[in-house]
Amino acid sequence: MSETSQTRPKPRIESLSDMIFGLALSVGAITLVGNPPNTTGQLYNDIASFGFSFLILIQVWMRYTRIMSALPLENNRTILLNTTLLFCVSVEPFLFHILGSIIANSVSVLYALDLGALNLILAFFTLVLADEERKLIAKDLIKQFRIEGLFTFFAAALFFVSILPFFWTHNLFGMPIRYDLWIIPLVILGIRKRIPKIGDRS
Repeated sequence: MSETSQTRPKPRIESLSDMIFGLALSVGAITLVGNPPNTTGQLYNDIASFGFSFLILIQVWMRYTRIMSALPLENNRTILLNTTLLFCVSVEPFLFHILGSIIANSVSVLYALDLGALNLILAFFTLVLADEERKLIAKDLIKQFRIEGLFTFFAAALFFVSILPFFWTHNLFGMPIRYDLWIIPLVILGIRKRIPKIGDRS
C-alpha cells in the first residue's frame, strides 16, 4: 500500500477533530449565556471558571494539531488513541460544568481522569514523533519533543494522583487541594516552553 493511500483518511479525521474541539470550546460560552450571573462576584467567578476550561482545551488543541501535522495514522492503535482523545475532549465541558453539583467529589474524579487521559495520549504521541528511527520530524526538533513528552507525562500523572481521597478531604484556601493540583500542569507547560530556549544558550 502506498504512502498516499495510507494517509488519505487523515484530512477527514482532522476535520472531525476541528469540529469536536470547536464544539467543546463553544459549550462553555453557551453555558454562561444560559446561566447569567446575578452578582458581580458571580460574574468574575464564571469568567474565571470558563477561562480555566478554555485554557485547558486551547492548549490541548494547539499541541494536538502540532502533533497530528506530522504523525501518520498508520495503525489501529494510533486511530483508537486518537478517537479516545477526541472523546475526552468532547466530555470535558460537561464534566467541568457540573463540578459544582452535589456529587462534586465523583465528578472531580472523572474530570481528573479525563484530563489525565488527554495528557497521557498527547505524551505518547509526542514521544512517538521524537523517535529518531521513525524520522517523522527534523533532527533538531527531537530533543524538544522529548522534553515536551516527558513534561506532558508528568502533567498526566498529576491529574491521576489528584483523584486520591486525601486531595479532596483536605483544603487549601478554602478549596479541595485536588483543584489546586489541576493548576500545576498549566504552570508546567509554561516552564516547558522555556526549556528549549535555555538549552539553545548553552
